Amino acid sequence: MIDALRRHRLVAILRAGDTSRFTEVASVLYASGVRLLEATLTSPGAAASITAIRAALPDDALVGAGSVRLPSDVDTAVDAGARFLVTPTVSPAVLDRARERDVPVLAGAFTPTEIDQAWHLGAAAVKVFPAREAGGTAFVRAVRAPLPDVPLVPTGGVELSDVEAYLNAGAVAVAAASPLLGDALIGGSLDELSTRAAQFVAAAAS
Repeated sequence: MIDALRRHRLVAILRAGDTSRFTEVASVLYASGVRLLEATLTSPGAAASITAIRAALPDDALVGAGSVRLPSDVDTAVDAGARFLVTPTVSPAVLDRARERDVPVLAGAFTPTEIDQAWHLGAAAVKVFPAREAGGTAFVRAVRAPLPDVPLVPTGGVELSDVEAYLNAGAVAVAAASPLLGDALIGGSLDELSTRAAQFVAAAAS
């Protein structure tokens, strides 16, 4: 997982009240160069969407599950085909169950203490969430000084203009939801999504 984060440096977050367009949107994202995709379990039918996206995309697409909060969520996601898990908080029970199921976790954390705790509990990387409210690039740079070994993935309010700045501040990757997806999941233009995705991919590659 950490190798994939270092190589691609961008995670697309799919979250919506209707998952009927998840697979189509995921295909557009993949065609635009996105290789890590997260479908949040707070989206109704997300587990089925994970299975469908896995079937639709080539094997080099890493499809994961987000908003994993309970050990039972781990089982639901892994059984659906998720190749990684993302949590909003530091949950020892979730990390333990994920270890049993042999699936990597990006654990959500807000403070340096939580970031360090998540890392020592076995997270593959730590999702700094919500990154903008935590202090943005200045916070990431400050945390990297005493915790240089912890791979950080800023998430929450990450705009296109933030991508390069976060990576330059020491983040291993970034994750983006609405600034990347826009209204594509609820009927918006897929051509516009393709353009945005290509811009995000280019920013991450730079």
